[in-house]
Amino acid sequence: MLATSVLAPFAQADVGGPCPRGANYVATIPEVRGACAVAFDGAAIVACAPEQVGGSGQDRQLVRANIAADGTGASPSLATQDSGCAFAADIAVSSDGTIAIADAAGGVRLIARDGVAKVVGDTVVRAAIGVAWRGSQLAVSDRATRSVIVLNADGSAAARLGAGQLGEPRGLTATADGSIFVADRLGNCIWHFAADAKGALATQGRRIGERGANPGQFNAPCDVAAREVGGTTCLLVADELNHRVQILDATGAFVGFFGMHALIPRQGEGRIHYPRSVAVSADGATVAVAEPFEDRLQVFTLVQEPGERDPAYAQFEFITSHFGPKVACETDLLVLLDLETQGVALLDARTTPPIHMSIIGGAGAMAGRFGEVSAFAVEPVTGRVWVADCARGRIDVFNTAWDRTKDPVVDMFIPQLARSMDLARLGSRIVRMPEIADIAFETRLGQLSVLLLDRAGCAILRTDARLASLETIALPEAARAPEELALASDGRIAVADPVARRVFLRSAAGAWTTLDRLGDIAFARPVGVGFDEHGQLVVSDNARDACIVSNADGTARLVGERGGLDEQFFGPEAIAPSPKGLIVVDRGNHRFQRFGEGFQWNLTGSMGRYYDKKRKGSPGAAPASTPETRTKKEAES
Repeated sequence: MLATSVLAPFAQADVGGPCPRGANYVATIPEVRGACAVAFDGAAIVACAPEQVGGSGQDRQLVRANIAADGTGASPSLATQDSGCAFAADIAVSSDGTIAIADAAGGVRLIARDGVAKVVGDTVVRAAIGVAWRGSQLAVSDRATRSVIVLNADGSAAARLGAGQLGEPRGLTATADGSIFVADRLGNCIWHFAADAKGALATQGRRIGERGANPGQFNAPCDVAAREVGGTTCLLVADELNHRVQILDATGAFVGFFGMHALIPRQGEGRIHYPRSVAVSADGATVAVAEPFEDRLQVFTLVQEPGERDPAYAQFEFITSHFGPKVACETDLLVLLDLETQGVALLDARTTPPIHMSIIGGAGAMAGRFGEVSAFAVEPVTGRVWVADCARGRIDVFNTAWDRTKDPVVDMFIPQLARSMDLARLGSRIVRMPEIADIAFETRLGQLSVLLLDRAGCAILRTDARLASLETIALPEAARAPEELALASDGRIAVADPVARRVFLRSAAGAWTTLDRLGDIAFARPVGVGFDEHGQLVVSDNARDACIVSNADGTARLVGERGGLDEQFFGPEAIAPSPKGLIVVDRGNHRFQRFGEGFQWNLTGSMGRYYDKKRKGSPGAAPASTPETRTKKEAES
């Protein structure tokens, strides 16, 4: 086990009385790569960091840290170890010190105080992404079944909660009365499953909150933690896309919040940027927040006074787009997703830079709007844009005609909804509702086929343009959560799976090969995959902050490094071919980058700022390089 460390209580903490209304920043634990879950183990902080890769390439997914005893936050110590999980997604610590780790590739791994480990629930839970102790029981969020499974000490199922009700259950917590609160990322709410006097849980929950940015509203809540002090129960919610932690009372009423949206990536300590997990110390004084986007853990003390408004909050010029995680392109139409608004941006890909022309949808319940965009693609020849909405289980198809003989201009009427198809129409031919992670098109015997990458079923669904036919192509058994597929001109198919840490390659004859590396470069977290102009494989590795590019002789090279300049990345994701090279979404920097012949960089772009010459300090840039910057207005003039 990791050495025990001490997190001293801080004198300024206010732990009594009613629910706190805010928090004061204390310290940052940096370089916790992919920090997606956090918990307190007595006075220490433990966390899951699935992108933590040691010098020799081994996984170091379990992190333990302490803060300076004087509370100043100076130089926190950090120790790591292998969690024993394929992909550590959440963590909880019992009263006797047993650590439970949710493995997104299966069940729950338990590590006792003496270091003895075992796995439970792997025959019951398919994709554990949240875990909480409820006395001797474990409550587990199962992404695959969209439910919460309560496990007995022997790993058997005691109850299933929220079946048919939950969108995507993630972090959860149990309170002293036996109730369970669950953060539903796709449902944009918290669910309360009450316990009766005998401890039996209601199988259907009470909804708390709705989508929005106002107090008591949520945008992709990912975790909830309970603070129980002096008979008062408060809830703290990691409200991911609202970039804050909200504080609610036991009924779910809004009390306060803390953390201000970082207006640019890595803007500074005390700002919260895409929080994924929140934990409260046993005395209710201290809060830890995990931010995988920023690769860090932050520590706060709770106070009764609300936080001050950030004076820079209204200066929106800091951000021009929130691109990620998807991208698609066909001939002359480039499509990108603004994650914050769920707007699908359409750009003319023929120009440098690509010119923004229109937006499809945005968040909302009306026709042509989306709950959560999980995939999109551009149909060959017609240019129709297909958009998969995993929150509503449907695919919308949009016509996108514009006059290509004229210079592109902004025209919000370009996209027109052509049809909306419910995935349930696949009916008895599927075992469970597909979760479409990517879409591609291929022509077979003169007919257009649609390939749907089904994350839930770990398969590729081949169908026609109206989902009237179905052929299921199962991925290899090692597949866990496939994220992106790519088609080569010779009929090969590649699929990236960041949870399995593998890329699956299918030959034109239908034989699968499982890859854990290209050349001698092992995958840490492969998210995007593509083929270059010569049919060589390119993989974006989110943990390495680089792309792995295969060479014709079987070797491979890393392209890119961690940073915010050109040919640098902060969390690269989807890859798509375009007329002038492969486009890679650089989500952590809120932009995309383009790579041409030989995977050589040729463009960095966001919605309003572009660079087609490398800036000083970029890899390979001449010392005297100066940026050639084009704003959107300049590009359109």
